[in-house]
Amino acid sequence: MVGERVEEFAGAPRDGEGGTRPRADADAGWWYAISAESFLDRLTETPDVLGLAPEVKCPSLFVRGDREPREAYPAEEFKVRSGGPCTVEIVPDCDHFYNGREEAIQTIVSSWLVKTLHWDATRQQMP
Repeated sequence: MVGERVEEFAGAPRDGEGGTRPRADADAGWWYAISAESFLDRLTETPDVLGLAPEVKCPSLFVRGDREPREAYPAEEFKVRSGGPCTVEIVPDCDHFYNGREEAIQTIVSSWLVKTLHWDATRQQMP
């Protein structure tokens, strides 16, 4: 999403190093990086989710809005690589922040938890 500005952001100083840091919040599509620091954190501190997917044996749920770029949030690819059960839900008419779709998200997540945890809602307990 940085496009041709990768070097500009990757070479930007971190807090305490001085200098001017570019801001990413003015660019379209930036919902997770509002500064050079957050961009660098994403480059250096975010685990390789797809690389680790085969090691994930527990049930996983990925919820993605249909307006989120698939390459930025590779839920479907994680499911293909996952070492355990993985459910992917794509929410229609939905952005990254789930604006106006909060009830749909709540239903998806709570239903998945009930099913995955074998929750008995009538007795309000797990088996």
